[in-house]
Amino acid sequence: MKRVRLDPKHLENVIKSTIEAVEKGHEETFRIAEHAKKECERLEKDIKEIKIKIAETIKSVDRLEKMEKNSRYQLMIVSKDFEKYSEEDIKAAYERSREIQIMLTLEREREKQLREKRDEMERNLKNMQEILKKAERVSLQMGVALNFLKGNLQDLSEKLTDINQKQLFAGKIIKVQEEERKAIAREIHDGPAQSIANLLLQLEVLEKICEEDPDTVKKELKDLKKLVKNTLGEIRKIIFNLRPSALDALGIEAVAGRYCAEFQEDTGISVDFVVLGERVKLDSTVEITLFRVIQEALSNVKKHARAKNVRVKLEFLPHMVNLVIEDDGVGFNIEKLDEREGEHFGLVNIRERVDLLNGTVRIRSEPGRGTNIYITIPLR
Repeated sequence: MKRVRLDPKHLENVIKSTIEAVEKGHEETFRIAEHAKKECERLEKDIKEIKIKIAETIKSVDRLEKMEKNSRYQLMIVSKDFEKYSEEDIKAAYERSREIQIMLTLEREREKQLREKRDEMERNLKNMQEILKKAERVSLQMGVALNFLKGNLQDLSEKLTDINQKQLFAGKIIKVQEEERKAIAREIHDGPAQSIANLLLQLEVLEKICEEDPDTVKKELKDLKKLVKNTLGEIRKIIFNLRPSALDALGIEAVAGRYCAEFQEDTGISVDFVVLGERVKLDSTVEITLFRVIQEALSNVKKHARAKNVRVKLEFLPHMVNLVIEDDGVGFNIEKLDEREGEHFGLVNIRERVDLLNGTVRIRSEPGRGTNIYITIPLR
């Protein structure tokens, strides 16, 4: 293999992008923990309120039970003494007793439903508390890792002089990042996603049971159901962005196609995804690099390009894979790219990811004429 000298500045850029990626993951985990904390506080407040309603309902049931007992006694008295009480009196006593019984039945059913709702909310609170613990633990671990990276990676450029060692170490860093994302994805999938899916099923059952209840209760359940569906959709989207599980099973073309379709639906920007050549199973490192590049490129289109159309072309060849991303946006002056590195950090990130696989990146852009990115990655 041909040896190539690596500019220390390039390694510093790799270190910088690695630290920023870990910082981003740390921030996302922190936001998850904050959301879980707020949700716990909300559930605790709602449980407290529903307990007050249960106590009030219990008092109402007790009062109606006494009234029902008295009404039955009164009905028994008027029914025995026909001389003293008229038929109208007996009928009035009977109607009064029946009315009280109906009210008592409704209050008992309301008490039952409130208790079931309280129990369900307490189970949700317990699940959310578990999510909070896990998120705080992961956030702490990532904070420790971040301190280690900031404290130790600065000296690597002096120690790693051979290009193979540097590429191997960079590959290990990326692998650690992806394993960490897998772990977070598994925890979110096994925790909140499963809990919310079960909650949806239980809410549908409750909705059927509560059809005879006041409209306000039914509306509250429907609103809660809609909220849970939205939350579930957001969590699944986070899981997919962290580490698409279908990448290992279906390959880059299927997952990238799905991501492009979702990007088009979310942004309204038309995305034409094309696959050319004979499809082959790529190494997992190549697949995740291609997926991250597509993510980064489409993110740049959304943030900066103001484009209406994007074309993503994935081409499989015997010894290489090509990726082309074209947009009809505002473009930029390619000669000033290095001067505006902060603004185009996404492009720098793409270059670094592709460089780690000995690939090449060519960028063509002009103001008002869109941007084209051509990527080639050799296959071993």
